[in-house]
Amino acid sequence: MTSNKLHILLVEDNESDAILVQNDLEQAMGDQITLTHVERLKSALNLLEKQSFDLILSDLTLPDSDGIETINYLRECAASIPIAVLSFRNDEKLAIKAIKAGAQDYLVKGNLTEGVLSRVIRYSIERKRIEQNIQKAQRRFQTIFEKAPLGIALINLETGKYYDVNPRYASIVGRSASELIGFNQTDIIHSVDLASYRNEIGFFLDQRLKDCKIEKRIAHSDGNIIWIEMFIVPFEVMNGEEICYLCMIEDISERKKMIENLRQLTTHLQEVREEERTRIGREIHDVLGGSLTVLKMDLDWLSKKISANPMHERIKSLYQLTGEAIETARRVSINLRPNVLDNLGLYGAIEWLVRDFEQRTNIKCTLESTAQNLAFHNKNYETSIFRIVQEIFTNITRHANATQVDVELAEEEDGVFISIKDNGVGIKQAQIIDPESFGIIGMNERAQQFGGRILIFGAPTQGTFVILKIPFTITATVTGDLLND
Repeated sequence: MTSNKLHILLVEDNESDAILVQNDLEQAMGDQITLTHVERLKSALNLLEKQSFDLILSDLTLPDSDGIETINYLRECAASIPIAVLSFRNDEKLAIKAIKAGAQDYLVKGNLTEGVLSRVIRYSIERKRIEQNIQKAQRRFQTIFEKAPLGIALINLETGKYYDVNPRYASIVGRSASELIGFNQTDIIHSVDLASYRNEIGFFLDQRLKDCKIEKRIAHSDGNIIWIEMFIVPFEVMNGEEICYLCMIEDISERKKMIENLRQLTTHLQEVREEERTRIGREIHDVLGGSLTVLKMDLDWLSKKISANPMHERIKSLYQLTGEAIETARRVSINLRPNVLDNLGLYGAIEWLVRDFEQRTNIKCTLESTAQNLAFHNKNYETSIFRIVQEIFTNITRHANATQVDVELAEEEDGVFISIKDNGVGIKQAQIIDPESFGIIGMNERAQQFGGRILIFGAPTQGTFVILKIPFTITATVTGDLLND
């Protein structure tokens, strides 16, 4: 007996039927099998406890067992061995019951042929192997589901109903798994985020997207509010067309707190820097600028008193250098903290910035506004917006190679926006998301301070389009008429 032979257990009390089946098996499979024959169920169960078989061929009607219970006993004793039923009854209902009880096939004794037996043996063993692999995969999934460090739930997003939740999911939201089964997903979402959650889930379902990731607050059972990140993907179809979705969640409250702390630190550092720039700018303007102005006046006086060369030419040269130093000091002072931002407000400062940019670069600029008088309760917001616009103009000067820049200040339903468009080479997507694009990162950080957003679009030869969106919640007044320059 070689190790690669198929070991078959035949349970048949009718000796004639047993001989016929044995002959058919030998003709169909030759020396590829070894056959063990017993007449009673009890004998078969005793054998199964002692040795393993590749297939069981069993009659349903035995001296000590009858009908489907024969399969039940065999399945209890040999759960991993495929079973093929032998019956003299060509009964479809009985065949279905046998298959449901765990048999891999149902054979009518009068219809046995070599081909049928060969096929049944191969197919039964293969089906059992597939079933075992499926069961292993299910056990693996269940282990991963139960032990995963992420919260995992199976949900019907259409209704919000939970099919199943793992212990980690229940722990994150502060409920028991059995309690959540009776819940709806929307029951745990914080009321502030409920409308946006429904909108985002609705968009995900309507667009039939492959996955989505959203961040929302949930109301923990202990009364605390925590942030979670959800990652949702379609999982399987249930009950016809009802789709079950896999929802994985992670508690990101600490991450959110760290980001907020970093944002507050960044805001504080920017405020300190602006205060220092303002102080230095005033020192340059008032002290250095004043001293240079006095020096220039004295040199002018000396040039009128001393007319003899080369002394007169020397004084005249110093007079010109002093004038250039005064202009440099003025420019540095303005860059550090433009007086127009304090004297004329944000709109006046932007208008001055546009005119100064046009004068310095010879790039034609237009400014259109339907919100001339734009003011904020917090002056630091005005400084941040001014610095963002200033950085955009700096980037245009350095990289755009543009000949035209159009600036627009206008209102929308939810706030005000400032758009700046150039006709230059166009920024690339890789440049926008580059972690070393510190100018863009800085603009985003400043915009987040007042709840704003920066949107940047670019196309080759079509230029770059930058939009700064400012929410109404921070604006004090927005009025004015259309201004065309």
